Amino acid sequence: MRFRTVQILGLLVLLSAACAAAAAPADNVRIGVGEYPPFKLESEPGGGPLTEIVVEAFKASGVRSAIEWVPNNRAIAGVMSGRYDGSFGWARSAEREEALLFSSKPIHTYRMVFVQRAGEVRDWTNLSDLGQWRIGVTRGNFYSQPFADLQAQGVLAVDEAADDVNNLRKLVFKRIDVFPLEESVARYLIATKLEADEGLQLAVQNKAFWMVPIHFVVSKKVANAQAIMDAFDAGYRELQRSKRLEVLERKLRK
Repeated sequence: MRFRTVQILGLLVLLSAACAAAAAPADNVRIGVGEYPPFKLESEPGGGPLTEIVVEAFKASGVRSAIEWVPNNRAIAGVMSGRYDGSFGWARSAEREEALLFSSKPIHTYRMVFVQRAGEVRDWTNLSDLGQWRIGVTRGNFYSQPFADLQAQGVLAVDEAADDVNNLRKLVFKRIDVFPLEESVARYLIATKLEADEGLQLAVQNKAFWMVPIHFVVSKKVANAQAIMDAFDAGYRELQRSKRLEVLERKLRK
């Protein structure tokens, strides 16, 4: 009887320790970040405006952010597997909802458009209209649930590349016909990552196919995942209250 009592007390201690760890406030957060210029860029002061928002939100809650720059597909895979505590710039999807906590408010809204070759006619009304063309996609990216459904049904023919710049070059060399990309990112990459003659061969459509609320996310595999998210949400609210968020958001609109 005494031995059983000791066992039960031991289990209660372990359970209490586990609960305390899960509820413990975060003081240091590992964040995996992939470049998505001009929003997230390692060479920019502060890492670009979205990075500044995330880092300052945590700072307002007394939490230090440890940023690790990796390719985008590694950033999302890393946070979903628990390699990183958090990441940011991600839209909701069914698969991600299973593995991640999402910030209570989006930190920005991406405007997704298609890039095509200049001088070609690539008019569309519904996403299914794109089934007649070869569509470039970037590994690890999500292009809306309707897009994913049409892809799964075989309506859309996609050709995957490791990153966005490779897809833009595939457009130049006529290996694909259209490529979905955030509008500001498309214009930035064409202007800075392609040769001048290559950039002149591409055109960014004005019509958006998806307005994407993007979030800070935390891996559910992290013991204090909810505490990390609570710290971020509280810090983000403080940035709003102090009007600091308005200053940072102006950089997103440049």
